[in-house]
Amino acid sequence: MSIKKIAIILFATINTNAVAEEKPWTISTGLSYRDSNFNLPTNKNSSEYWSTNLSLSRKMNDVTWVGGSIAYNEGNVRYKTLSGRGDTDTTSIGAFVTRNVSWGLYVTGALNYGKLDISNKFTSTKFDTDADYTSASLGLTQYIPLSQNLMSSLNARYTHISSNVDSFVTNAGSAVGSSDSSLNFVTLGGRLDYKLQNWTPYVRLDWHKASREFIQNTGDEDYFNYGLGANYAVNTETTIGFSLDSVLEKRYANETSIGINLSHRF
Repeated sequence: MSIKKIAIILFATINTNAVAEEKPWTISTGLSYRDSNFNLPTNKNSSEYWSTNLSLSRKMNDVTWVGGSIAYNEGNVRYKTLSGRGDTDTTSIGAFVTRNVSWGLYVTGALNYGKLDISNKFTSTKFDTDADYTSASLGLTQYIPLSQNLMSSLNARYTHISSNVDSFVTNAGSAVGSSDSSLNFVTLGGRLDYKLQNWTPYVRLDWHKASREFIQNTGDEDYFNYGLGANYAVNTETTIGFSLDSVLEKRYANETSIGINLSHRF
């Protein structure tokens, strides 16, 4: 069997978007939980976030996939240093296109828009405001088969995020103007998937490098995050995925997330 044929077979197993001609659609839904602790010198806080998403994609031809998604995120922050708490609800939509341009090489472009509802309550100050953001990304993924059961992949992605926070007035009558910000960063990473009957466990490692600090006053212009998980093929059309992710070398931060995802082809 040639390397190209192995790559096609394993990619079809690993990536639920690679579907047979008679079943070009894939619908996916997922639920995730993230716990974060930030020990900044002037602002120690912890947060919890629950996220759910729904996506739909279609194989247009032998080399092209398109899709869209909608997601909802509910988070709460406990400010230890500032003695307060905050709540954030985020709704976002997105669209993507993926194309196979060469032997095991895939290009993906994605656009996302999100709307945030923010409420902060400190000991002496309370305020509510809205924010929104747009993001655009362009990525490359190269799949490299190491055997009929073991697949490796390398990825590179550029992401641009623009955000705006609306003006607001605190309960004390203080007016705060609107603010804009932007962030550019590059992600480089690798992953290993191993096919074991119905299970496909994997491990991955990514490095992120930004044009400025990811979080103000932290100095974290770059950091690593790693993950492990497994996909279980219930049948030829349905797959359940499990994931566990965390971060390395992110100053003042400790983050862990878990997730479950269900995909079905039709």
